[in-house]
Amino acid sequence: MKTSILIIDDHQLFNDGLAHILKEVKDFKIVGQVYDSRQALYQCQILNPDLVLVDFSMPHLDGLQVVKQLNTLAHKCKIVIISMYADSKEIQLFKELAVNGYLPKTTPANKLREALHQIMAGENIFKSSKAEKPEIVKDSFVRKYHLSKREVEILKALKEGKNTEQIADLLHISYFTVSAHRKNINLKLNFKSKQEFYDFLKEFNS
Repeated sequence: MKTSILIIDDHQLFNDGLAHILKEVKDFKIVGQVYDSRQALYQCQILNPDLVLVDFSMPHLDGLQVVKQLNTLAHKCKIVIISMYADSKEIQLFKELAVNGYLPKTTPANKLREALHQIMAGENIFKSSKAEKPEIVKDSFVRKYHLSKREVEILKALKEGKNTEQIADLLHISYFTVSAHRKNINLKLNFKSKQEFYDFLKEFNS
């Protein structure tokens, strides 16, 4: 029997990309994709998935709030947090909420599929993202906004007029990884409009 999977991630490009990757696995079946975390509980109630993949950083309800809601359901499913990175304190919170795993968004597709199979077989997997978490650049501006080295590289490329696909080629990373980094940048800098973002790029000189 196939493992039914529900994906909860407000970043549509990453959500769709993850669904595409998992649809290629013969014993996985994507039964739903949620882009607004406020719909997570309802969708889980009507779909009864075997496995739920939840983004950690989302507007409205974050990953931990979603997990708390899912834990109230009579139907119990495996829950895995997927995020750009999480520190040891956050991972401990995941474990306290009986989450079955944490995987960084930088996890290669083959490793992701392998980890999900292990989780469905009964293992709990919490991958350390310490190695993937880029070094913080030693600059007052960068420190102020807690930007990582990779995020600075992406901002520089955006300032040069490059799009997501061109940045992925330039930095030798996937399109979806660049998109996830861009989402993280927006969360950190809290842009209210595209014009505010463009104004920021004009002044960005790290």
